[in-house]
Amino acid sequence: MSTQIHNMAAHIDGLKALFIIAMPDALLFDSWTSTKQNEWDSTQIASYFGDMVRANRQGLNVLSAWSDEMQITVETGESRLVMHELKNDFVAVAIFEARISLGMLRLELKRLLENVNEILPVAEIERRSQGIRIVDFLLRYAPDPHAVLARVSLMTGISLEQLKNPVELSDEEAASIKESAKTILGLSQIDI
Repeated sequence: MSTQIHNMAAHIDGLKALFIIAMPDALLFDSWTSTKQNEWDSTQIASYFGDMVRANRQGLNVLSAWSDEMQITVETGESRLVMHELKNDFVAVAIFEARISLGMLRLELKRLLENVNEILPVAEIERRSQGIRIVDFLLRYAPDPHAVLARVSLMTGISLEQLKNPVELSDEEAASIKESAKTILGLSQIDI
C-alpha cells in the first residue's frame, strides 16, 4: 500500500507527512513522508499520536460529546497537524507546513482521506494482548524505562523474563501489571 499512499500524498502542496495508524493499539499501518522528513521515527509517531487520539476519545466520552468523525487539529510554529478518524478503526495523522491555510488544508485533507478510506482493509485488525499493550505503554512513558520492568517484577512477582516477552501473560498478570503501571506513573486510570 505504500506506493498507493505515496501516489496520493506526494503531490499535495505543503504536506510533510501522512501516517495511517491502526487503533486501538496505535500501531503504524502505513506512512508517507516527504524527503525532508525522513528522519522521523514513524513507529514512535504512531504510538504517541495514537495515545493522543485514545485520550481525546476518553475526554469526549466524559463530556458526552463522542463523535465517529472526530478530528484533532494542532498548530505549531512550523506545522499544522490533523488527526482524523477513518473507517475500520484507523486514524490518519497528516502534517502540513504552517503556511498552508486551514481552509486549503481541510479541502486537501478531505480529498486525500476519501481516497485513503477506499484502500484500507475491511478485515478487522487483530488486537495485541493487554499484557503487550501495558508493557509497551510503560516502556514509552515510565520515567526510567530501563529499570521499570525490574520494578514491575518486584511489585507483581512476575518474572523479568515474562515481562520482556509479554505474549504469554494471563489476564490476571496483565491486570496486576496495569495496577503497578498506574502506581509507577501516578495515574488513576489507564485505558489501553
